[in-house]
Amino acid sequence: MAKIGGLISSFFIMLNKKTYILFRIEFLVVVATMLFLGMSILDIFRRRFHNSLIKSIFNLSDAVSDSIVLYILGAMQTAPIKNQLFPVWAIVLILRSFYRFILRNLAAQSIWLGQSSSLVSEYMRADGDLCNFKLEDCDPETMKGYRYLVYGETKSSVKLQKPRYALYIDSSRRRKRHGRRYTERKYTTNTDRLTTLDKIWQCDGNLLQSDDKNAKRLKDLSLAFALSRLLRCRFQGVELHTETLRINKKLIKRRIIQEDADRAFRIMELQLSFVHDYFNTRYPMVFWCGFPSLFFSFILSAMTFAVAFWLSVDIRKVTKPPEGDTAHSVHGINVDTIITWFFMGFMMFKEIWEMVTYLLSDWTRLLLTCLYERWRGRCMRTNCTEKLILSFFKSKITERWHGVIDQYVFLQSYDGSPTFWNLLHKLTMGAVAEKDEGAELGNPISIPECVKPEILKKLVSQDLTHNYLCKVIISLPDSDSERVDRYSWACSGLPTCSHIILVWHIATSICEMHLAKHEGVNLRKPGFLSGLLSCLTNCCSSKSYIMDEKKLPGDLQKSYTVANSISRYCAYLLVSKPDLIPDSFLVPKMVFQETVRRARDDVLKDCDSLLKRYDKLIEEGKKAIQDKNTVMNGEDVMQQGAMLGKLLIDNESKERCWELLAGLWADLLVHIAPTWNAEAHQKYLGSGGEFITHIWALLWNCGIEKSILWPEDDASINSPPAAPDDNNSGRQTRNEDNQVLPTTATIDGGLADGNVFRGMRNLGNTCYLNAVLQSLLALDKLRATMLGSYSPEDPLEQELKKLFMETRTSSHMAAPLDTEQIFSCVCSLNPDLKPGVMEDSNIVLGLLVDRLNNQELVGPLFRGQVTKHVSCTDCEHTSVTTENLVLSLAIPPGDAVSIENCLNSHVNGKTENWHCTNCSATPGNAKTIWDNQSEGSDSEAQQKEKSSHSSDEQPSTQNQDNGNVALEEDKHQNDLIDNKPKVEMGGITSATIKYRITKAPPVLTIQLKRFDYVCGNRSQKLGIHVSFAETIDITNFIDPKY
Repeated sequence: MAKIGGLISSFFIMLNKKTYILFRIEFLVVVATMLFLGMSILDIFRRRFHNSLIKSIFNLSDAVSDSIVLYILGAMQTAPIKNQLFPVWAIVLILRSFYRFILRNLAAQSIWLGQSSSLVSEYMRADGDLCNFKLEDCDPETMKGYRYLVYGETKSSVKLQKPRYALYIDSSRRRKRHGRRYTERKYTTNTDRLTTLDKIWQCDGNLLQSDDKNAKRLKDLSLAFALSRLLRCRFQGVELHTETLRINKKLIKRRIIQEDADRAFRIMELQLSFVHDYFNTRYPMVFWCGFPSLFFSFILSAMTFAVAFWLSVDIRKVTKPPEGDTAHSVHGINVDTIITWFFMGFMMFKEIWEMVTYLLSDWTRLLLTCLYERWRGRCMRTNCTEKLILSFFKSKITERWHGVIDQYVFLQSYDGSPTFWNLLHKLTMGAVAEKDEGAELGNPISIPECVKPEILKKLVSQDLTHNYLCKVIISLPDSDSERVDRYSWACSGLPTCSHIILVWHIATSICEMHLAKHEGVNLRKPGFLSGLLSCLTNCCSSKSYIMDEKKLPGDLQKSYTVANSISRYCAYLLVSKPDLIPDSFLVPKMVFQETVRRARDDVLKDCDSLLKRYDKLIEEGKKAIQDKNTVMNGEDVMQQGAMLGKLLIDNESKERCWELLAGLWADLLVHIAPTWNAEAHQKYLGSGGEFITHIWALLWNCGIEKSILWPEDDASINSPPAAPDDNNSGRQTRNEDNQVLPTTATIDGGLADGNVFRGMRNLGNTCYLNAVLQSLLALDKLRATMLGSYSPEDPLEQELKKLFMETRTSSHMAAPLDTEQIFSCVCSLNPDLKPGVMEDSNIVLGLLVDRLNNQELVGPLFRGQVTKHVSCTDCEHTSVTTENLVLSLAIPPGDAVSIENCLNSHVNGKTENWHCTNCSATPGNAKTIWDNQSEGSDSEAQQKEKSSHSSDEQPSTQNQDNGNVALEEDKHQNDLIDNKPKVEMGGITSATIKYRITKAPPVLTIQLKRFDYVCGNRSQKLGIHVSFAETIDITNFIDPKY
């Protein structure tokens, strides 16, 4: 043990020696140099790599590169040795970060890139006389009116224009000459000084006027860049106006969707490439103001190259280090000098490589296209310049996108265990993603040529006039009623999108195994030698599916390829990229894990070959068909998939079956694509991007971010609330076909459509206040009043108006809303509300509404009325009074409770302590003041005690025996009895109480009482789940007279 201790001590002592300190610094410098060299070369290929291991290496390199530089600089400063090459190494390491820091700040402040989204949002307005766009003037056929910004605003200034104080582009050019100032020309909403999309498409130059392949490439490049600026607005949280999306929809339908598939998806690929470059590469730092910044970058690169070359030559003279310096020498050769030469060589190669990549990028091609459009004279648009421009389009270093889709096959992977990947996840401390059981992916494949035309055909057939995709499956038309009755349950009758994907995926795999079996493919488990031969064959062959699709005839081969590739891709999205599908939160993972458990432990247990799994699923399908309705209404994915697969095999021919599956999977992918979660698409763009992002971006350009094929709570989590119904309507409904967005008032008093979402700071358990304020901000009528001429005098109202005014700022740069002043006002009005203490949001809502002096506004929004009917059970005398509508609902006991159950318990009650003045069974009716008090006076007293909101009420206690809710009237009557002389107890009897709504407010406020007061002040929180639908039908609670 002493020897081992001494060995360890000597090791650490050795590390502190000067020679080893120098060696450690030299080693890290070499590692950092190789790391930066590799990142510089491979950075341009980032979107081309699709392998998960390479992605993890990229992420790890990005994370450690800057840390290594900081460590090396610190080690050089603190090292107890001197070396004259340390400063040279430090300068080379710092120079890279210094350039990026300066250029990044310039790019962030530039109008063309850094501040582009806010400018584009205002420039694209189409809601006034001074706007740049009008829907009727935009013709996508000739591109007339489509003045989308492409380039040129870097030479313009952005100013505020009265009376709306909106941003506009002032393209005036001013110059000084002989001490005097001249203004050549001033443009406000005019775009003569800008390069816009319509100018490029209508350019009369030979390079753009012809309709050949080269002209289309130049025009498509400008269209893709203009659309990318709109898409960046979505990623950066800047709202586009409704009219802008309508104008854009016309353009997309004509210029992309109605084109051939190759051109349509090439434009989308270009659009996403520009967006990816903006967020994940150095291009914005190089092209932040166009050609001037590009030229400046070339000058910097040339200077860096010259300095590096000069140092490389001059450093040869440093062969002997000065006395006192520590250096490494091997056979008389200074190792530090070799490392420095390596450094300089890296710098020179990097600068040359970056200049080449910048010149051959799409950004340079875009600037050349804009420059060609600006050249008015024919002396500039010569054959020589046109050939020079085209040469940039013919040269490229790499593709813009990897062009592959991942594949996952549930029936081949459900029994897999990712032991290696999970071990790697732990060793890399999370840098490599963890994988679930049964989630082993197959090999990715290039997108088959027949997939994109099928997707585009479905998009052409869709009704894109709404802001959502209609609940239509093109492959199951209503005219084919037999197929609709047989298969529609698996498209719209299942609970979530995840269920639908897995059920159809399992059914498709069953059909694939059925076809392979009939084509003579061996589905049995291979032996050792056969398995080894099969592995070698698969490595050398291009077979992507169970059988070789090339052996199938033409149309069947196309349908088979489309159906299998999209089915496996959708299953991959569910397993590996669940945030790209419409389901929310943990739903995809829960559905998948339950299906894996069901397959492993029950349905496919001990099935070790595809043939056994096929036979078992066919058997399960037969059983399920016998109890079809129960299976369809259940949530057993394995049973449903087996039944659907069996139905397809039994009722469809081979060709018709795969034709149906191909069309249906294309339909499903189109419906899966639109989601509200733009952040997820942006995140995956950094690692190459997904094919579904191209479809999502295409639909977003049409203003579509959801499909109503899926359940509403999954498809539109962040969708805005609908406009309220009429006051006296018996149904509080949300119209799925015509949703009305809350309106935003402008400075000049006008109303502009659109949502403004801003976060709020939590001041310490003030989420209950923030929830109420966010709800009030979404009320269009209240919003219009607060942003109008309304001048409140109350301090609380003034702070509330300020809050509404702040929400006019919809830029991504806007900070979260500050609610501190409102919270202070609320606490001063109600001493029970204290900082840091969680309170009931309903109390705050009642306080805010009560304090609003403009009752003409608040009353119609929140105030409702009910009639209370109290009927004596002995004499059947009924007392009718009118009260304010207060829906503070107790929760009845039970496992499955709905909001309707709570309403029923609230409006239909019973009391055992009612004072009936008309009841003949009561002795001595007129002997005391209590007996002379009528039911109406009781009710009036109660009404005075009760606020119009449930904030002033105490939570009611549930009757655990019969499930009826003890009403507030019971408590009040008990108080009366307690204060009453004991000799006058004869007037107390039982009665039934019913409430009926006579006036329903547009904003129906419902409070659920979550606490049960079991004994004294001791309360117990109720964890009962209360379900509610998107539409609450209150017709049964409305008074029939109204």
